[in-house]
Amino acid sequence: MNAPLLPANPAVKRWEKPPSGHVKVNFDASFSNNKINFGVIAIDEGGFVIGGGGGFKDEIMLIERAESYAFDESIKIVCALNIQIVVIFETNNASLVNSVKHHCTDVIVIGARIKESIKALETF
Repeated sequence: MNAPLLPANPAVKRWEKPPSGHVKVNFDASFSNNKINFGVIAIDEGGFVIGGGGGFKDEIMLIERAESYAFDESIKIVCALNIQIVVIFETNNASLVNSVKHHCTDVIVIGARIKESIKALETF
């Protein structure tokens, strides 16, 4: 008999405050009525919300592009808040995380968008 693909008792993950001297910025995107919706929230080391935002874009696009758009918006919020300490960006999109980690070798279209986002990060 083959082993199950998913564990019988999945690991329970929960959100954690950022470490001392850090700000955690969580962002996400979703679709509704042919629009992408996005949200961003910035939280300090005490677990308190220090800023955020959200909105929509009246455009149909791939989820990877929508998540990349939310990432861009999260960078704009960090700049607007003038955060001068280490920022941890958090998302639930593994594809975007991998694209950011491998932005130097990523040659697909979303990789080009990530490279633009990385350049924006270098401004602060």
